[in-house]
Amino acid sequence: MKVVIYVVLGFLLAPFPAFADTGFLDRSVTIGKMTYRYQVYVPADHSRTKAWPVVVDLHGNGAQGPDGLLQTVRGMAESIRRFRSQFPAIVVFPQAEAGKRWLDADMEELVIAELDRTMTEFAGDPARVYLTGFSMGATGAYRIAYRWPNRFAAIVAIAGRVDTSDAKTYSDRDKEADRKANPFVTAKDPFVALATTIKHVPIRIFHGDADETVPVEQSRRLAPALKDVRADVRYQEYPGATHTGPADKAYADQDLIAWLFAQRR
Repeated sequence: MKVVIYVVLGFLLAPFPAFADTGFLDRSVTIGKMTYRYQVYVPADHSRTKAWPVVVDLHGNGAQGPDGLLQTVRGMAESIRRFRSQFPAIVVFPQAEAGKRWLDADMEELVIAELDRTMTEFAGDPARVYLTGFSMGATGAYRIAYRWPNRFAAIVAIAGRVDTSDAKTYSDRDKEADRKANPFVTAKDPFVALATTIKHVPIRIFHGDADETVPVEQSRRLAPALKDVRADVRYQEYPGATHTGPADKAYADQDLIAWLFAQRR
């Protein structure tokens, strides 16, 4: 009888279940008075007996909202559904609040809060935490890596923007929020300022040369700035590709995924 009582008490007091579900799981985190929903992908063979690599995947513009699902429609989530064996990792899919971007300070801090919770719940390996994003997500990845430069073992950025000062699709509110949260954008050369801070993090950058949303010059300027500070950077430009094309190609690239999971901090 005592053994049964101890087992029950241990189960009730445990911070997370001993045996977690796998696949794409619904999760939420409450910050202040706001509750934010997000998703976590957990491999079928997950066990808390070992530490797991963790990927943070940031969605592009248009997937914001309160549902916690829209951010898993395309991109890395789609590749995971098609090629699960290539993703032996925990993957966090945050969702930005409607009307905000990943350049907002509170949204960047939301990403870190969801990452922290995921690390604890699913036995994440602090030496193997990776950051990736497409479009608005890549723009956010640059900024989150800038604010937490010692958190990530590698970055994959697809069609991201470094300098928002002349972006016609960004409101004055967006630009002001960016300046407040991410000081490198106010530097004389924001590309150099960003590169100097994240130079120790291996990074792969992808962009289409026919991108109609985020000018390819954004990546063309960041890549050499990173090379100048001797960063481990590789830039791939897709001829004729518009805005969305590079994401589908990059996340389906087995060599890229293998490279990502080989990086350690």
